[in-house]
Amino acid sequence: MKLLKLLGALYSIIGITRSSSVGGDDDGEYEPRAPLGEKEFRQELQSGLHLVEFYSPHCPHCLEFAPTWHETWRKFRKEGERLNISFVQVNCIKDGDLCNEEGISMYPAIKLYGPQGFIKNYPSDYERTEEDLITFARQETLDSINMEMIDPDISSKFLDAHSFNELLAGRGKVPYFVSFWPSNDYEDPLAESKTYDFCPACQSFQKVWSQVTKRFLIHGVDTGHINCEALPDLCHEIGFDMLVNGAKKEGNYPRVALVLPGNGVNNLFIYENGFSSSVWPYEDFVARAISNSKAPEISMEQILELVRQDFQFPENMDHPIPSQALHVVLSYNPDNVVSEDFHVLEHLVNHLAKIPNAYLHRSKDDVSTAAKLSLDYMYEKINYNRSEPVKLPKTEYLELNLFPQSPTFYIFKEGDWVPHLYVGDSTTETRNVEALAKWFNESALPVISKVTSHNFDRLLNFQPSEYDAVVIQLVDLTDAGSIKTSNDQMKDFLTAAYDYEDVRMQNVVNVRAEKRVDKNTRVKALKAVKASSDKIGKVYHEEIKLEDKNKIVLGYVDISKGLHILEDLGFHKGRNDYKSGDVLVVDSRSSAFVEDDVFGNRLTTGSVYSLRETLVKLILPELSSFHENLKSHELSFNYSRGLDIFGPMRTHRVWRYFLVVGVLVLIIKTLSFYKSFKAKKNYNAKRNAIGILGQPSKRSKD
Repeated sequence: MKLLKLLGALYSIIGITRSSSVGGDDDGEYEPRAPLGEKEFRQELQSGLHLVEFYSPHCPHCLEFAPTWHETWRKFRKEGERLNISFVQVNCIKDGDLCNEEGISMYPAIKLYGPQGFIKNYPSDYERTEEDLITFARQETLDSINMEMIDPDISSKFLDAHSFNELLAGRGKVPYFVSFWPSNDYEDPLAESKTYDFCPACQSFQKVWSQVTKRFLIHGVDTGHINCEALPDLCHEIGFDMLVNGAKKEGNYPRVALVLPGNGVNNLFIYENGFSSSVWPYEDFVARAISNSKAPEISMEQILELVRQDFQFPENMDHPIPSQALHVVLSYNPDNVVSEDFHVLEHLVNHLAKIPNAYLHRSKDDVSTAAKLSLDYMYEKINYNRSEPVKLPKTEYLELNLFPQSPTFYIFKEGDWVPHLYVGDSTTETRNVEALAKWFNESALPVISKVTSHNFDRLLNFQPSEYDAVVIQLVDLTDAGSIKTSNDQMKDFLTAAYDYEDVRMQNVVNVRAEKRVDKNTRVKALKAVKASSDKIGKVYHEEIKLEDKNKIVLGYVDISKGLHILEDLGFHKGRNDYKSGDVLVVDSRSSAFVEDDVFGNRLTTGSVYSLRETLVKLILPELSSFHENLKSHELSFNYSRGLDIFGPMRTHRVWRYFLVVGVLVLIIKTLSFYKSFKAKKNYNAKRNAIGILGQPSKRSKD
């Protein structure tokens, strides 16, 4: 659903361009078709889709709407022929019986028809404009049920080197999605006679590409395909070496790339997420790349709406899990922004295309205020315990993180109450593409991840300098009732996580303040002993970096199909009666996990306070008021990274002992070397003396 909304928004970006380009310059020679009589109306409906306007020539609203209908028909006529949908009219004064049969009570009425008759009314939330009429027509041909009825004649274009290079030069009229194929000949890879005995994935992708072609044309995107055996130089240049002589390589599959029209710079985007037999990943990739290439404006209100979309499992099990999209926002001041500040955006599209659900925006609103209001929302949620002092945003943390110079980048995640700021020493660092791309990857985790045996290792090792634990809630998504219960538990789970985040923020501020005090103390001590200005200056100018660490990764495991999934994740030594609402905390530093709280009770979402205090005790024990150690169990997860001989050393801090031993050995070796050197020097000095066995010195020779 979210993707359809995004694609709908893209129509406004590329739709009118496509319509005008498809219509051609000769459309002015054509007049709209004459209104259909009853017999023509029935015949017309036997094939294709038809958007029908029922009107009266005496109706003022109809007369006012007539130029819009005419212009829409003119622009969309040729594209409509390809999509097998037409715009037609019925004069209800001339054919009143037909309009009466169709239930027309007011004019103008716009309805959609197909071979089986009436389908739906033109939506009331759509404007009667050229743009919305064309968008509605495209969306209806996109509908799988309608598509089965109309079977539009759409095909991918077999591209030669010249055609593709023209696209790369930015001379295309619309976005082009291109597939690149391995082959054992120079023929069209999609020819009906083409077989792929050497490439099973290619056989599967032939059907996928046919669906892609139909759906993408409706989105205003053309498709083409290239034979890499026939055009090896082109495929080498793009980086698809594996497709040249591809028939001789096992495990091969077609690659795809998107080419955008424009200035021919940074307009090629390669899909790098592997092979899929589903249309959706490619559709998402193209939709986001097109949207991100425009970096549309986003308002402060829209940002706040995003972050306040609290994560919830859909109670209808047929609906997808929330995407938890990541939104990168360039915040700028229109009064002092320069063109170079925007040039970086086109270089970021390719990096964001590799991150699922990542979107790029720009905003002239006060984004720092949106960030503060987002945190205010967090504090509304975590002030649940009236027996505790009221928790307030940490002013110094806000100043360090949320109030930069303009322009700069923020990241807001759907459902994440804590905003993320790109911290740089100067505004020019907002143009450092590689640094920004690194920051995107470091911030790529959603608020809460589904934990599986495929991603558990990555979650445990995610940014180890900043993240110390993976906190997992068990959920049961069997039916609507259990999903509702899991959602209620999820609210408490997230509240406890952000409650811990408040403690962590305060600790970050305190640690930095302690370092500042230590620095000032050392400066005073140096001044007291009248140290040189160089020594004092060196200490005085030491940078106290913000150590934003001790964070947690949040995840969930669905146990509706049994507890064996927990065994697959390595929780063999835990209890055998886990249930929805239980929480497991895995210490990423030691790979041990905790399943009981600081009171020795079962760790669950039932007590937000207990869960918060357990996290504090495990990750920031120096801040905990609980003295008893938490009982932990060894995690026996089969890590995918292979043999790690240094793992036990890191786990038990054995490396510290090796470091001490190494330093001692180095000192002993240095002393031994010095003694040997001294002895040798003395020996040589004796040999240089005059004697029976000695050699005459230079002085004696003289």
